Amino acid sequence: MNKFINESKRYFTLDKVLFGIMIAFATISVVAIYLSAPLLDNGQADAISLVKKQLMWFAIGSAVIAFLIKIGIDRLFTAIDIAYWILMVLLAGLVIARFANINSSIVAPINGTRAWYMIPGIGSFQPSEFMKIVLVIKAANVIHQHNTDKEGYTFQSDFQLFFKIAKFALPPFILIFLQPDTGVPIVILFSLATMFILSGVRREWFIIIATLSIGALLGIVFLYYNYPDVLNTLLGGGSTSYRLDRFYGWLDYEKYAMGHGYQLFQSMISYGTAGVNGHPLGTMIAHYPEAQTDFIFAVISQNFGFIGGSITIALSFLFDIKLVSITKHSDLPRERYMMMGIIGMIFFQHLENIGMIMAVLPITGITLPFISYGGSSLLSYMIPLAVAFHMYSETQNRHRH
Repeated sequence: MNKFINESKRYFTLDKVLFGIMIAFATISVVAIYLSAPLLDNGQADAISLVKKQLMWFAIGSAVIAFLIKIGIDRLFTAIDIAYWILMVLLAGLVIARFANINSSIVAPINGTRAWYMIPGIGSFQPSEFMKIVLVIKAANVIHQHNTDKEGYTFQSDFQLFFKIAKFALPPFILIFLQPDTGVPIVILFSLATMFILSGVRREWFIIIATLSIGALLGIVFLYYNYPDVLNTLLGGGSTSYRLDRFYGWLDYEKYAMGHGYQLFQSMISYGTAGVNGHPLGTMIAHYPEAQTDFIFAVISQNFGFIGGSITIALSFLFDIKLVSITKHSDLPRERYMMMGIIGMIFFQHLENIGMIMAVLPITGITLPFISYGGSSLLSYMIPLAVAFHMYSETQNRHRH
């Protein structure tokens, strides 16, 4: 009897490498946010306030991880539909507020986008950041059930899976796009495409999706240089041509240095002259907006130079590799499918955020996970992080017994 109890007992084993990377991310985040003070409206006062809030979100996020592990990760997969419909209502409210031109202290636009609810005494809440995690969890449920029921590897079965995912992913995707927000929809597309390709469908889909993605990017560049009016229409046109402006700011940031390319051009001046060790800490070489969020990597590289930037890149991709390792060695099917989407999502954000700041990828509103300031983004990513810790612990328990 005692032997049975000991063998069936479950222990929680902490992945020390993953935990250490998270401590490093938190340290880099608060230091970089503090050093962005010269670029903020109220200088050091704003920086200190943001640092306190970011530390608070890290603390709350850690509590979220502990809570999810305590109650059981299975609850995420069984109760996800409730979260989906709550977030759908919140996203619909933001879109209605935009088109009805409703302005209030709760749904006021920020930088022309209605993506946040303002909660008095707490701060902003961005439903789309949580929706992208919810969609990955729902897709994991769908893929797991589909693979359990399917009888063969056929294109017909693959199309059935595609439409099962599209049925619940398309409505929130459209609502987020209409806020208008381009960054989060791109992240959602990339994560769900990663899950679809790795779910057991025919490998031809990888070639199809990769070709379409590369073709779309090359097509945008071609239209930009040859038929800008057509590109303007495709990307929104009229009053929403901000999407086209972002491509102007990426492809010709020197030409539009005082307009669409101002943010990128100024940030490149800052970190491009930082050398190996960086400029003196906290100095302002050039001014660029959103230093604490989208352009946090520029702040790091400006203050710590090539060394600081390289360490941040290395830690970011070490984090991705660690998640891949945990997923590869786990035998929990739904959790594995979920982490496939999360790995694709975070890897893409690392690649896009750093790439756009280095001017090798288009400018988007995509932040650097766990480092950029933002409570909604940080808390949303603590959910899959809890799943990763749980998967690692379960794998260690399996090996122990």
